[in-house]
Amino acid sequence: MSGDTRIAVAAVGFDLGGTLYHYRDAPMRWLEQGQTAIERVFDACGIDRSKARVTADNKRPAGYSTRLRKRIWRVAASEVGTGVFGAFFEIFRRRLEAYPDAIETLATLKQSGFAVGALTNVPLGMPRRTIQQDLERLGLAPYIDGFVTSFEVGLRKPRRAPFERLATTLAVDLQEIAYVGNLPTDVIGALAAGCVPIFLDRTERGVDYGQAATVHHLTEILPLLTPTSGR
Repeated sequence: MSGDTRIAVAAVGFDLGGTLYHYRDAPMRWLEQGQTAIERVFDACGIDRSKARVTADNKRPAGYSTRLRKRIWRVAASEVGTGVFGAFFEIFRRRLEAYPDAIETLATLKQSGFAVGALTNVPLGMPRRTIQQDLERLGLAPYIDGFVTSFEVGLRKPRRAPFERLATTLAVDLQEIAYVGNLPTDVIGALAAGCVPIFLDRTERGVDYGQAATVHHLTEILPLLTPTSGR
């Protein structure tokens, strides 16, 4: 982009993990610790693992196939209730932290007239309230008009449907959204859906996935944008 050119959009959407916040003591690939988390949940809930016939297949790359994970949730929920989901995911969320530039950026975008939303891929079974609690815990919730998770949509980024749901949530057209994320799927998905992709490259890797712009700090986003009228 040239220095004098701004992108006209009505809304700015954000990825969450790795973009607005991060987990200090857990990998972003949650299933790398899946077996440990499952075992802790079963022990805490008093579930007999042998009775439930839930055993990790360590020959599989992530430890659990999608079919096995679904069976785990069915067994656990039937024996101790849906609170088991929160118990599982809390293991990964114990040291959740917002990036220092997150609140400042969201607040400034809101003050400048943009709708602000979030679209995030989440692990299988993660309830919407978990994300809501995280946003509230970190002080981000007041600055986000609406958010969408892959689990509630039933498809993950870079598929089009999650971006369509985000547009509906923010009451704007897809092409009126600038979408900010730190992964190739964020850029590729936003581009394919007709949004304006902005790549957050905190480590300055200098990679090009076809994004409209690259930033190294969230506060660099606002100077790239101008709000469209009519909201």
